[in-house]
Amino acid sequence: MYLLTLTNLRMTTIKTSLGKMQAYLESPVGQEPAELLERIEFLMIMVAKSGQLLAEAKFQQDGLINAGLLQAMEDGLDKKLSPSLITKFVSSNAKEINYLVNWADRINASATHQLDAIRSIVSYKKAELNL
Repeated sequence: MYLLTLTNLRMTTIKTSLGKMQAYLESPVGQEPAELLERIEFLMIMVAKSGQLLAEAKFQQDGLINAGLLQAMEDGLDKKLSPSLITKFVSSNAKEINYLVNWADRINASATHQLDAIRSIVSYKKAELNL
């Protein structure tokens, strides 16, 4: 019971952090060099933080699925269903944490792509100045 409460509390924290990151990634990118450099700095931190959140979400996911598999075995499902079906059944019951794992992965990828795009914009602006 304590572990379940701790997991739910941690999942709420992950969800809140991911929501803030999503909102930032959806905000418009400024065109001024100082704004672009500030965003690059923030995105570099976001890539690291979203990677940490992804690892935490996967850790929670593994714990939840492991607990579900143990419960299924205690309930005797291993005598009624194939191992792959039990795994799918347990994994489908972990859909909220699965969602957070996928969301953290997508935020990490989006921040990385946005970082690359902004670097291209900065390079373009530097080339314009040299003309």
